[in-house]
Amino acid sequence: MNRVCLSALLVCLATLASSTASASPWTLRRGEIAVTAAYDQAWANREYLDDAGRDVPFSLNGRFRGSTMSLGVRAGFSDRLELEVQVPFKLVSYQADPVILIPAELAGEAESIDFYQRNVLDLSQTAQGVGDIRIYGRYNLLRWPVALAVEGRLKAPGGYDRPQGTFGDRPRDAEDFLARVGELVRPENVRDDVTLGDGQVDLGLSLLFGLSLPSRTFFRVDAGYDLRLGGAGDQIVASVKAGQLVGRRVLFYADARLAYAWQQGRVIGVSVAAIDPRLPASEYLGLNNLALREVTLDRDWIQLAVGGIVKITDNVEINVGYDRTLWGRNTSLVQSFYVTLGVRTQVQDAAPPVVEEEVVEEVVVEEVVVEEPVETTPVEAPPVEPAPVEPASVDAPLETEQPLET
Repeated sequence: MNRVCLSALLVCLATLASSTASASPWTLRRGEIAVTAAYDQAWANREYLDDAGRDVPFSLNGRFRGSTMSLGVRAGFSDRLELEVQVPFKLVSYQADPVILIPAELAGEAESIDFYQRNVLDLSQTAQGVGDIRIYGRYNLLRWPVALAVEGRLKAPGGYDRPQGTFGDRPRDAEDFLARVGELVRPENVRDDVTLGDGQVDLGLSLLFGLSLPSRTFFRVDAGYDLRLGGAGDQIVASVKAGQLVGRRVLFYADARLAYAWQQGRVIGVSVAAIDPRLPASEYLGLNNLALREVTLDRDWIQLAVGGIVKITDNVEINVGYDRTLWGRNTSLVQSFYVTLGVRTQVQDAAPPVVEEEVVEEVVVEEVVVEEPVETTPVEAPPVEPAPVEPASVDAPLETEQPLET
C-alpha cells in the first residue's frame, strides 16, 4: 500500500476519536431527554508513523479534509440510569499528487510512454455516508460529594466498506509484496483507502469521576478499556477535563484525551512508505524512496480540546471548540473546529421541589458547575442546614435556577 493511501486511512480513522461523546458522571434525571446536533470540520497534512512521536508531512503533497454532522439523543430512564445514541454522517476526502511507482522492467513490459500513461496512480478519493454508530449506557453510583458513574459502550460500523490495503487485503506481508510488486502495483488494483471508520465492532467499559467546587469550577477524570473485536489491538482510554463558569451563561473548558493500543493487531495490508515524504512525485520512479510497512488498525494518540459553552435560554445552549492531535503513533495530526447545539426537555413531571431550601445550579451540555445552596429558615422551625447540592447532567442543556418543571 502506498504511503499516500496509508495517510488517507490513518487520517480518516483519527477523526473518529475527536467525535466521540463526552461521557458524564452526572446522568440525566428520570424523564429528561437531551438532543444534540454537532458539526465538525477537520483537516490534516501531517502524520505520526513511529514510536518517537515525530510528525512528518504526508507524502506526495497529501492533504485531508473531513466534515461530520452528528445527531445524538440522551434519555434518563431513572434518576441513575441513562442511555445515549449517536449517529454521524461523514464526508471525507484525500487529495495527493499522482505518481508512478514502478518502472517498466519491474512490470515485465517494454519501456514506453504508453506504459507510463497506463500506470499513473491517482490516489485522490472521496467517501461519504453513515460512520460508526455509538450506543452508551451510564449508571450513576454517587452524586455527592463527588459524582461517580460506570459507562458501557458499543461502537458498530454503519454499513460502509471496511479499510484494507491499497491493492487489496493481499499480500499480508512484505516478502510476498516484493515478490509480486510488478503484478500488484497497477491502477486497476487500487482499493478505496478513504474510509468512514475502521469497520469493526468495539465494546468499552469506563469509570467516570467528577467534582464540582463552590468556586464554580469542575474537574473530571475518566478511565476505561476498549475491547476491539475486528482484529485491532485493544485500547486503554482515559481523559482529564476541567472548566470554569464565568458569570451565569458562559463556561470555558479544556479536555485532554488518551488512547493507547497495548496489543498487536492483525495486518490488513502492506504499505510502501516514503523514506523522504518531501520528495516530489516526479522522483518516485523505481524503489529509490520506498520502504515497506505492514499496516494494522492499532493506533495511539493524545488529543487536546479547548472551547466554551454559552447558555442561550434555560434549555438551549451552544458549544464551540477547537481540537488537535498532540502526539500519536500510526495516526495523523488532525485539527478540527466543532460546534454543538443542545436542547433539553422533560417528558414527564419532575419531582416536586424541596421547600426547605433553594438550590442554584448551572448545567451545561458538556459540563456542570454548581453554586453553593442558599440557606433558608422554615416557618416556626430552627434554621435547617441545606442538603448537599447534586450536580445534574454534564451533557444536558442548561437548567433554570429552580428545579425543572413541565
